[in-house]
Amino acid sequence: MATVGFLHVASAHVREARRLLAEYAPGVTDVHLVDRLLLEPGRDIGVRVAARVGELVGRDVDTVICTWPALTDHVVRVARERGIAAAGVEELLAPSSGVLALSR
Repeated sequence: MATVGFLHVASAHVREARRLLAEYAPGVTDVHLVDRLLLEPGRDIGVRVAARVGELVGRDVDTVICTWPALTDHVVRVARERGIAAAGVEELLAPSSGVLALSR
């Protein structure tokens, strides 16, 4: 079974992500990382996102999901550079080709 790592900017997103996984992908293991500081503007946002994605990769996730659309491009780029699939939560809520597969 797959392990999905979520990167959040608010702890309230954890509960909703778990609810959605239970409903649409029961049995998938979830790992959550919350970092509100990612909302603060700065030139080093790419470095900060890379550090958080690195933490999730270090926890052996198969996929990284970003729940804050403004950060999705950074998260996807960094995750893919590390060989991990990634997406924004908006892609999970309205996939163009049906249900997004979360398993290997």
